[in-house]
Amino acid sequence: MTIKNLAAILGLSHSTVSRALNNHPAISQATKESVMQAAREYGYIPNNAARALRNAGSGAFGLIIPDIQNDFFIAVTNALARESAESDWQMMLAITDDRPETELNALRRMMAASVDGIIIAPSARPLAETEALITRTRAVQLLRQHPGIQAPGIAIDEYNGIQLAVQHLQQLGHTRIGYIGSSGELSTGRARLQGFLQQFAPGQQAALREIIHTGPPQVAFGVEAFSQMMDSARPPSALVLGSQRYTLDILLAAKARGIRIPEDLSLVAYGDVPWGGLLEMTLTRVSLPAQAIVDACLERIRQIMGDESDALSNAIFAPQLVEGDSSRAL
Repeated sequence: MTIKNLAAILGLSHSTVSRALNNHPAISQATKESVMQAAREYGYIPNNAARALRNAGSGAFGLIIPDIQNDFFIAVTNALARESAESDWQMMLAITDDRPETELNALRRMMAASVDGIIIAPSARPLAETEALITRTRAVQLLRQHPGIQAPGIAIDEYNGIQLAVQHLQQLGHTRIGYIGSSGELSTGRARLQGFLQQFAPGQQAALREIIHTGPPQVAFGVEAFSQMMDSARPPSALVLGSQRYTLDILLAAKARGIRIPEDLSLVAYGDVPWGGLLEMTLTRVSLPAQAIVDACLERIRQIMGDESDALSNAIFAPQLVEGDSSRAL
């Protein structure tokens, strides 16, 4: 089924049907609805390749993320998918598992499809070809930022978020505070660790070394780090988590060891968890601006897909500390 066939069936000109399908303002709403109804009935599918040649755009964009377990990535993916459906865009999604080769292959496929732009949460060590390819399209870095990728970012002030957590515990009288967070290979992990360390004098940092653990954002690492920390000669009186991934399993590990929160250990979690309402207590946590991040992604994609010439800008959002029942004064 082509536009020419559709026009013949409807008794309309080729140009009228084409304009109706592209929501042209010169075409009446009644005609647009009639054409769209016929297109659905007869199974007309727009030729995006031809449209791309006419409009100098593919009508597609890419989203490259490490996983779909992180609540932020889930929220962004859902929002962009809805926007794509409503705007007749195509979203190419790639999951990299933080593997540079997978990341590069995904980017190659997207560039071959002539996407209009890309949102990417880069891996810790993107390959040189990845860095070079991204300069050929409009791109935005999501949450993570890599200096080798020349693209603006949408990010959280991770440094300040962890500082808020430590300051809260210090105000409650805690001095021996542990930390479990993601590794410094990623920009997010580095910023969070720096935010933690900067709240202590150099001498204090050295004394806390055995209860500071960084590694992959995986449950097994978090639980092992927690066990080592609590088995140390001087376990902490309080703990700051630098990744949402660790929260549930560390709570379970504490319960299994008979460690009461907050009576035996004050805890500040990182991020809001969807299952928080199931707990007997409310978590003290660094609350992250999820909706603001989603809105910023939508705004950037609308700029890209709308072929707006304005330069894409950075956007950094501030987290907030929400006091709950999982922390107490010494």
